[in-house]
Amino acid sequence: MEVRKSWFKRFKGWLLSIILIDLMTLLTRFVESIFKKDPSVLTLFFTENYFADNCRYFLTYLLENPDHNFKVRVLVKQQKLFNQIHKLHPEITYNANSFSGLRLFLRTKNLVISHGSDASYFFPYFLDVKSKNIINLWHGIPLKRLSLQVKGIRESKSRNRFQKFSAICAASTFEQFLLASCFDMHMDDVWVTGTPRNDYLIHPSEELLKTHSYLNSKVILYAPTWREYGNRSSFFPFIDKDLKALNQMLESQDTYLLLRGHREEMERIKNNYGQEDTLSRILPAHQEIFPDVQLLLAHVDVLVTDYSSIYLDYLLVDKPMIFIPYDLEEYQSYRGFLFDYDSHTPGDKVYTQDEFVASLEKALNSADTGAVDRTRVKNLFHTYQDGMASERIISKINQMNK
Repeated sequence: MEVRKSWFKRFKGWLLSIILIDLMTLLTRFVESIFKKDPSVLTLFFTENYFADNCRYFLTYLLENPDHNFKVRVLVKQQKLFNQIHKLHPEITYNANSFSGLRLFLRTKNLVISHGSDASYFFPYFLDVKSKNIINLWHGIPLKRLSLQVKGIRESKSRNRFQKFSAICAASTFEQFLLASCFDMHMDDVWVTGTPRNDYLIHPSEELLKTHSYLNSKVILYAPTWREYGNRSSFFPFIDKDLKALNQMLESQDTYLLLRGHREEMERIKNNYGQEDTLSRILPAHQEIFPDVQLLLAHVDVLVTDYSSIYLDYLLVDKPMIFIPYDLEEYQSYRGFLFDYDSHTPGDKVYTQDEFVASLEKALNSADTGAVDRTRVKNLFHTYQDGMASERIISKINQMNK
C-alpha cells in the first residue's frame, strides 16, 4: 500500500510538472518574446501579504537614492498589500491582477523578488530566466535546509518545478555555498552583497517607539521557528513552567517579553497573554501588530528562539540570545540543518524555566554576555557589516545589463 502511495505521489508530481510548468513555461516564453524588454525598468514583485522584508527595504533605498538611473516600478499580487503600497507610491505601483500590471511584467527586463522557491508560487505569472533577469533578494540567511536540500522534497518534486533565478543575494561566502547547493545554482550567480533589510539594523530609526511605548523599556523577543512538519511550535516548553513567576521576574527587571510565532500559532495563544492582573509583561507580537519584524528587532535587548534564522540577522545588533532546542532530534529528523547547530548558535541552551530565568537575568544585566562567541559567528555569516547591501545589489544589476 505504501509503495502504491509513493508511486502515485511521484506520478502526480511529474504530471503537475508537465502541465503547470513545462507547458506554461513554453507559452510564457512565446508571449514574452512578443514584448520588447526595457533594461532601464527595475520592477519589484511583491507576492507576499505584508509590506516587509528585503523588497520593502530595497524599494526604500531606490526611492531615496534616485541616482541609480533605473525606472522603479512595483508589482503587487495581493489586493490588500496593493492598496497599502499604492497609497504610499501611487505613480509606480501596479496590481498584478490587471492588464496594466501584466503589461508592466512583460516589458520588464529586471525583476526583483524576495520569496518563492517553487515556480507555482507566482501563478498565474511564470518567471522565466530566459526572458528576463530574475533577482531574488531572498528572505533570510538559511539555518534549516531549503528547497532541493530538504529531505523528501527533492524526491517528491521534479526539478523543473523549482523556480530558477538569474541571481540570488547572500550575506557571506559561507551562505553563498549554502544557497548554491539549495537552489542548484552556479556560485557566480549567488551574489555576496548582504541583504537590504539588514541595512536597517545597522542604521535603525525610532519609528516604533512612538507607537509602542513599552519598547522604551527592556525588551525580550521570543520567536520560535515555523514548523511545516511535525508538531506545532511550543512556547515555554518547560516541565516547571510557571508564567506568573516569570511575569513577576519581568516586572522586577522592568522588562517585556514579546511572543512572535506564525499566524496560525498566534491565533491559538494571542488571547492568553497581556492580561493586566496575571501576565501583564508577556505580550503578543504577531504580524498584525508588527508586520515587519526587522523594525522590531532593532529595539530588542535579548532574542529567544529555537531554530529560527532570525538570530542570524540579530547577530548584527550584537546583543545576547538564548536558545530553547526542546525538540532538536525530532526537528532534525524531518527538516535538518545546513550546518552544525550547537557550534553556530552563540547563546545559552535552556530546557527548564529555572534555566531560562537565570539566563534571562544574566543577559538583561550584561549585554556583553556571550559577546566573543557572537562575534565569531557574526563574522562567519556577515561578510559586510556596513549597511550598504542595497548599493552593492544595484551595482550587480547594472553589471548584468552591460
